[in-house]
Amino acid sequence: MEKPGDHATESSETIPHKSNDLENTNHPDESEHQSHNNDQTETATTPESESSQLSLPQVMEAVDDFIQSLSSSTDPLQEIPPAVEPFPETVDSLVSKMESSGLGRDESEDSAFIDAVNRISISVIRLRELNLDSTPVSSWLNRASSVQHRAVSLLDEEFRHLLDRSRENKKKNGDGYNHDHSSNSTHEPDQTGLHENEPKETFPPESIATLKKIAGAMISAGYESECCMSYETSRRHAFKEELSEIGFDGINVEDVQRIPWESLQGEIASWISIVRRCSSVFSPESFLCSTVFPEQDHSPIRKRLFTGLVSAVTIRFLDFSGAVVLTKRSSEKLFKFLDMYETLRDLIPAVEESDSDLIQEIKLSQTRLGEAAVTIFGELENSIKTDIGRTPVPSGAVHPLTRYTMNYLKYACEYKDTLDQVFQHYEKAETDETEPEPERNQREDDEEYKTSAFARQMIRVMELLDANLEVKSGLYRDPSLRSIFLMNNGRYILQKIKGSTEIRDLMGQAWTRKRSTELRQYHKSYQRETWGKVLQCMNQEGLQVNGKISKTALKERFKIFNNMFDEIHKTQSTWIVSDEQMQSELRVSIAALVIPAYRSFFGRYKQHIDSGRHTDKYVKYQPEDIESVIDDLFDGNPASMGRKRT
Repeated sequence: MEKPGDHATESSETIPHKSNDLENTNHPDESEHQSHNNDQTETATTPESESSQLSLPQVMEAVDDFIQSLSSSTDPLQEIPPAVEPFPETVDSLVSKMESSGLGRDESEDSAFIDAVNRISISVIRLRELNLDSTPVSSWLNRASSVQHRAVSLLDEEFRHLLDRSRENKKKNGDGYNHDHSSNSTHEPDQTGLHENEPKETFPPESIATLKKIAGAMISAGYESECCMSYETSRRHAFKEELSEIGFDGINVEDVQRIPWESLQGEIASWISIVRRCSSVFSPESFLCSTVFPEQDHSPIRKRLFTGLVSAVTIRFLDFSGAVVLTKRSSEKLFKFLDMYETLRDLIPAVEESDSDLIQEIKLSQTRLGEAAVTIFGELENSIKTDIGRTPVPSGAVHPLTRYTMNYLKYACEYKDTLDQVFQHYEKAETDETEPEPERNQREDDEEYKTSAFARQMIRVMELLDANLEVKSGLYRDPSLRSIFLMNNGRYILQKIKGSTEIRDLMGQAWTRKRSTELRQYHKSYQRETWGKVLQCMNQEGLQVNGKISKTALKERFKIFNNMFDEIHKTQSTWIVSDEQMQSELRVSIAALVIPAYRSFFGRYKQHIDSGRHTDKYVKYQPEDIESVIDDLFDGNPASMGRKRT
């Protein structure tokens, strides 16, 4: 408090007859009597009585003017203005009131209290900066500092209480705040001003508003570390409970290298589920942090607090993914690796408010998974290159390598966007290291490079498969069976592409048309190799001797036809054309080629044999028999070989 002598000096001009004894006794009757005796002069009051007549808003305004004067005045401050002098006691009484009632009951009272705390904090900070050598000022500063500390202690207590109460309410209600405020959240969503990621289930809007005010007041008062410690302690407990509920404690990094892949797949599935659920916890936590500490200059605080909460959890996630990446590579692991890659990619937006180092750690782990995926996909290329079996697939059927490769690619195309991102990153990293910039720019202008990175990889795999199948077709001694093999595999590939929008879009229409053209060429090659000689034996050349039909030559021709047709039927009925449409197309095309030719040959020359004996020995097939024999082809059914014709 100020010395009595100082007050006497201050008021001596307006109250000339006032003695030290009167001033120190402060008797109301004497003061009133003195005031009446001086009714002819300007009315004067003591600073205490003057300030006691001011309302709280007026006192606040006086304090604002005082704070402003501290920044603008060039003269050293010698004493505190009368209206500001009792401000510490005013704030102290507000603290006492709030200690009994608590914050959060009356918004206007809360605002008035926090405004008062803000003003006394600014006053204290400014006066300390000025470092004035004035006893009255030092006395006021000591009083104000003591009250400020008491006020901030109360704010800190209320801050922790609000944070903890929300967590306790959630425990009590099972699913949180919505039980108590369902009508507000359902019928008046626009009035809450809440973001969709805000933890509405635990924090009603009025609590968030109060937390925001308290945090601002504590930070302005210079108690940032205390505020952050209270926030971090409370939220860490709540965060730990949330993580425990979603199974975070079940992640076991140590066993990754020891357990078999079949078991590890289950662990990876659990990891993916937990990370995704944690993302749903991270986002509301980030929103709460940015709401409680919303100011622009609070950005480092937000980042530090949020990073502190999520970093330990995230690093544990990354440790697991790092351990999985170190397991032995194999083709079946590709899709789990891609699932993990996507999970980490989706985690980044949930932690984007954290420290950049943490985000870089996530991206690094994501890159390692991507590199592993590239390596595994490269194993598919190696498996095609090294598949050099010397035994042909029976009956010219679809090769297992074709089935495996196309089914693998079809499944891989479900991840086409992710794989494109992975290969793009891989190609960029590779070319940046090995290729000069001019060459890199020229390559990017090439037509091939304008397709997606994954599409280029797909085309490369298909080219390898085509080359491998071409080599495998050479294992068949029969050129016709070689064509059937290539048709079967080509048709299977084409149908897989047509049946998958993803593959079709990646490969493009031009590539699909090229495959269809190749299939037609295989078809023509088959017809030429198998039926060319059959048609040739029905040629009329060589059947006439001296202008007359030679029965001997004619019988030989029918005999040759029968033998050739029997052999084709015997052999090709065991061949397989698994695609029903292609099988039908083949039979129809053969019938269209052979039946008209045989019917014409039969009709023209059968009469020359009917007059002799043993006609059935030479004319084995009627024209109508030809079609039924053709319908036996490509069934893969050896039993049809012994079927009699009638």
